[in-house]
Amino acid sequence: MLPPISPAILRALCAVLIFIASASRGFGEPPTKDAKDETKLPVLTVPVRVHLVQSKATPAMHTTMTEADVRRVFGKVNMVWLRAGIRFDIESIVRTEAAVLSPELEAKEEFTRVNAMIPKASLGTAMLNVCYVKEVKPNGFFHAGLIVVKDTASLRAVEGGIDEPLPRVTSHEIGHALSLPHRQDRTNLMASGTTGFSLNDTEVKAAREIAAKFQKPASAGAAQADSTK
Repeated sequence: MLPPISPAILRALCAVLIFIASASRGFGEPPTKDAKDETKLPVLTVPVRVHLVQSKATPAMHTTMTEADVRRVFGKVNMVWLRAGIRFDIESIVRTEAAVLSPELEAKEEFTRVNAMIPKASLGTAMLNVCYVKEVKPNGFFHAGLIVVKDTASLRAVEGGIDEPLPRVTSHEIGHALSLPHRQDRTNLMASGTTGFSLNDTEVKAAREIAAKFQKPASAGAAQADSTK
């Protein structure tokens, strides 16, 4: 028969187990009332070109993010979108020099100005383009096919929310690119300005419909190989 374990040892063991469980999550678990576990869905892969925008003339456009920052951020972005069965693969990370605006464009509203400063020749086709800058008025936006996120983003914390603003803002703007509108449930990914990242079934379905358009068709060789099995 095993000797009895003292209450002090039991408390210590419980503390260790709680610490291990918390560390393994990386950030808070999403609320369960708004979304079910969608990790069993077939994975849809969406390619992404990431632009680290550079500009000596316009400091607000000059991000100081590194490639390591981008890979960390997208690691968490993929955790957010795991429930929808959507994965974002980085096609490339490029340092994109911002264009100088004409006087006519200088007078335009911010979304148009920022979009005009991203050279169209640098954009990838058949993929999402995510541009990191230093400062824009919102944390980020999706406009005219371009995702823009500021590297100084800040959010209001909510229960179960993500532990870092940039992955959440990036995931939120990707949501817009995948057709999702704002939904002001503060724990939802599409709420404005919070750390929440839950998605409901309707949002998962709508996002997957757009993500499916990025899937490459099976090659003729692969199709023939499958037919011989």
